[in-house]
Amino acid sequence: MSVTTQSASNRRLDGMLWPALLALAAVGGSLAFACILPFAALAALAAETQRPRTALATLVLIWAANQAVGFAFLDYPRDASTMLWGLAILVAALLATSAACFVVARLNHMRRWQRLGLAFLAAFAVYELALLGPSLFTGESANFAPALILDLALLDVAWLAGLVVLHEILARLGWPNLTSLILPA
Repeated sequence: MSVTTQSASNRRLDGMLWPALLALAAVGGSLAFACILPFAALAALAAETQRPRTALATLVLIWAANQAVGFAFLDYPRDASTMLWGLAILVAALLATSAACFVVARLNHMRRWQRLGLAFLAAFAVYELALLGPSLFTGESANFAPALILDLALLDVAWLAGLVVLHEILARLGWPNLTSLILPA
């Protein structure tokens, strides 16, 4: 193998470390919080730290990890309703990621941490609205009561803060392909 091939291979591997770490965090979150995973926080962070296509792929990986944990360890029912909700969550996560990517691309003049906050707000709104639609048809719209949405928003904000801290620590330790979200470039 040539040096150039090794170098390109190492760059690809380096580029997969952050998405894999986010998926691993999602597995831990799935085990700790059952079916509540902060897809909006993960979408915003992926959008700010990765290219749009990679961010979308990262969210698919996170969703798949969440579903695997749910079915393998949390006894998710194996019925049509659960499968359809799983697909609805995937669609909502991808829409949220797309919204976050849009915000990041359009607000390139802002500081990264400011963009991240606005990307999170967009991702959270789009994610919740995308899931509200199916809930109206299934009679589960009570899950979208303001108090519950506030609880979910606070959980997502806590996750986002924790993941930003992790990101900053790794960036300062020289983790491949990560730059600070807080310090100017």
